[in-house]
Amino acid sequence: MLGKTFALLALTASIGAFTISPSLASSKSTTENSPWYDTNSNAALSRANLSERVLSRSTVTKVKYLRSVVGPPLSPKAPCLQATIAAPVLVGGYLYAITAGKISKYNAATGSLIWRRTPNQTFIYKSLAVSDNLVIAGGRFCESESEPGGIVDAFNVSTGALVWSSGTQAFTAAVAASSYVVIEGTNAAGDTTTVLNVTDGKQVWSSPGCGGSSTTEPIVVDSLVMSSGCSGNPQDPGAIQANDLATGALAWSLTGNWSLLLGDQSGPNGKHLYAIDPTGTIVDLNPLTGQVEYSLTQADTVLAVDSSRVYATCGNQPDICGYNSGTGALEWQDTPINFPGLAAEADGVLYLNYGSALNTATGLRMTSIWTTGGDPLAVGDGRIAIGGGPRIIDLYGLQGY
Repeated sequence: MLGKTFALLALTASIGAFTISPSLASSKSTTENSPWYDTNSNAALSRANLSERVLSRSTVTKVKYLRSVVGPPLSPKAPCLQATIAAPVLVGGYLYAITAGKISKYNAATGSLIWRRTPNQTFIYKSLAVSDNLVIAGGRFCESESEPGGIVDAFNVSTGALVWSSGTQAFTAAVAASSYVVIEGTNAAGDTTTVLNVTDGKQVWSSPGCGGSSTTEPIVVDSLVMSSGCSGNPQDPGAIQANDLATGALAWSLTGNWSLLLGDQSGPNGKHLYAIDPTGTIVDLNPLTGQVEYSLTQADTVLAVDSSRVYATCGNQPDICGYNSGTGALEWQDTPINFPGLAAEADGVLYLNYGSALNTATGLRMTSIWTTGGDPLAVGDGRIAIGGGPRIIDLYGLQGY
């Protein structure tokens, strides 16, 4: 048993208790306790796995292709076009993914399918998380742009049986944090944040439409839910605010044209929230107060943040920069082979979606693991999962994994 943990759902998924099945006792990765719970690792969307210890700077040059899993074909009768992979999640020796609108659980050590479920086909499922012994998927209604409702489904992690399903008036994405599922969505009333109880899907609290319009995924940092477009003023759609995860009580708010990016951790150790301020500069906000701590010079897009550094595209190339997360000071700058559209960090290695692995302390390229761009990307349980096509997820790792 892993005990109490924080998981994320990108739905967006995040923190929760997850119990490993006894059948996992023979899985080599089970003892590593290094799960990637959500599309973006956790409810802070950090894109960093802080507990990975198998894949490291000392072992990354030994990583090789292991195997692939192939998702189901898209049904010609499906009302929603969902031909791409929505999310890989690596946890407890298993790989979870959404392909062609279906949710699948695979044995990551063999690639064999354990179960597959077909949820409501009138929704495009965009996010996936494993939390509290549930596989949680969130989707957007696809048959009407004027009624952008959504749905969140929770399945038993062992059997795939549907445990609960909850509809929502608006859906952009969702995350699982602690004992909750957080949903962000936009409809005619503006942005709305809704928090559900992870065990039964019942609503805990919801904010009204805030008058704004955003595609921002919900972000949870230090048990506060960060939302955009929530000034209550239609003329100020870029405002952001922080609410208590459990109660919805307002902690702080900022007006003006802000854009939320990501944070570091969704639990009590969370210290950083990155956003674009009204001048277009990426800044670090104190998640408890909303106060600006520092700015990231030349940064364009934040890719990931771990316990030491924040990684971003920067400059005119664009390059990749590593900044000290405590001070915002630039520590290194590297010109990549290709433009990085996605990254994942684990144990001192920054993996870019086109295959390069960088030393997070220096920015130096240590190896190239694959040669073509892939999406999505996740690192956990001693394995790397990367999209190899509309239906294919390739797994990389050390021999024996």
